[in-house]
Amino acid sequence: MTVTEILGPDVEIKIQDFKKRFTKEMELSMYEDKFMFYRFLKARDFNFDQAESMLRKHLEWRKEFKIDKIMTEPFKLDKVEEYITQCYIGNTKEGSIVKYFAYGKMDFKGWRMSSKWSDRIKSTIKLTEHEKAALDKQVEKTGNYLLGSTYIIDMKDFSFATATDKHLISEIIYLLNIYQDNYPERLQNVFLINVSSYFVLVFSILKSFLSVGLIAKISIYSSPADWKPELLKYIDAEILPAFLGGNKTDPDGDPLCKSFVHHGGKIPAELCIHKSKNSIAKSKDAKKLILPRATFSEIEVEVKEPGSLIEWEFEIKCRDIGFGLFLKERDDEGKEKINALVPLLRLDTDEFSETGVYKCEKPGTYVMLFDNSYSWVRSKEIYYKAAVVSPKDCDKKLTN
Repeated sequence: MTVTEILGPDVEIKIQDFKKRFTKEMELSMYEDKFMFYRFLKARDFNFDQAESMLRKHLEWRKEFKIDKIMTEPFKLDKVEEYITQCYIGNTKEGSIVKYFAYGKMDFKGWRMSSKWSDRIKSTIKLTEHEKAALDKQVEKTGNYLLGSTYIIDMKDFSFATATDKHLISEIIYLLNIYQDNYPERLQNVFLINVSSYFVLVFSILKSFLSVGLIAKISIYSSPADWKPELLKYIDAEILPAFLGGNKTDPDGDPLCKSFVHHGGKIPAELCIHKSKNSIAKSKDAKKLILPRATFSEIEVEVKEPGSLIEWEFEIKCRDIGFGLFLKERDDEGKEKINALVPLLRLDTDEFSETGVYKCEKPGTYVMLFDNSYSWVRSKEIYYKAAVVSPKDCDKKLTN
C-alpha cells in the first residue's frame, strides 16, 4: 500500500513538503523512508518547525553516539545479560512485536554495581535498535507501516527501595528522553501489570517527563483478573506464556517459559566491578543520629511549594532500621493527624546507602521516621542527609 492509501493524500503532501528541509542531511535509504518523516511529524502534531528541530537533533544524536558502530560492537554486558529482564515473546494478532520486561524482579542496584554508566546507555540503545530492526521486518512482512511495539511491563515484587531510588529514577528519565526523542511513534501499547502502591510513588515523578501521546498508550493493572483477559485481546493464547494468561509453556511444561523469558534475579557479587560503596558518614553535610534500643526519631522537613521533591539518603552502621515518610495535617476540628505517604519498612544498607525521593503534592510538614522500636537489644548509628528541591529545580535535579 502507498502512503496515500494508508495515511491519505493530505498527509502525503505534508510529508513531501517536510522532506524538502532535509535534502542533503541524511543517507538515501533514510531519506526515502516516508514513514520515518511521518513519525517525527506526528510526534510534534505536524508542526513543521518543531518536527524539523526534533529530527535534526536526532541526526546529531546518531552521530554523537555512533549508532551504526554500536550495532556492530560486541555486547559489553554479556556477563550480566541473563539478568537483564527484557525479551521478545512473540507478536500481537496484527503483527507487532511483543516484549516482556520483568522490572519488578530486576536487580537495579546490582546492575549499577556490575556495569559502567556509558555501557548501560549503549546496551539499552543497542537493544532498542535491534527492536527497531525487528519491527521493520514485521512491517515488511505485514504491509502495515503503522505497526508499533507492544510492551508488557511486570511490576511484581517491585520494592519500596526501588521505587524511591533517586539514582534509578534519574537513569530512567534519561533513557525515557532518549526513547521519546529518537524513536517517536514506535510504541503501540504498554501494559503495566501487577502494579502496587509503590509504583505510584515513582510514576508520580516519571509521568511529568512523558509526552501526552505516550501516556495515552499506557494501561495500568494491579489484578491478574483484569490484565490477563486484556492481554488475550491483543495476543493469541498460543503465543502468550502461561504465566501471563496464555497457553504457551516450555517443552517440559514449565509455565514460566524460562527457555526464552528472562525473569531477573540478584546479580552475583563476583560480577560487580564497583566493589565498595561510598559511605555518606564521611560527607560534610551528613548528620549523625544514635537511636537507642526500642526508640524512634522523627526528622521534620518543611515543604513550602506543591510539586517539590524531598530527597533523602541514609546508611546504618550495622543491621537494619525502620524508615517511613509521613505528612502532618489537621482535620476539620483542628486536631493533628498523621498520614502515611511511604509506609514504614525495615531496610538495611550493608551494600548500598538507601537513597529516595518523593514528590509532594501539597505544602506542609513532612516527617522522616527512623524506627528502632522493634530492637530490644541493639542501638543503631545512622548517618543521613535530607533536602527539599523546589518545583522549578526538579527537572534539572532529576536529569542531571
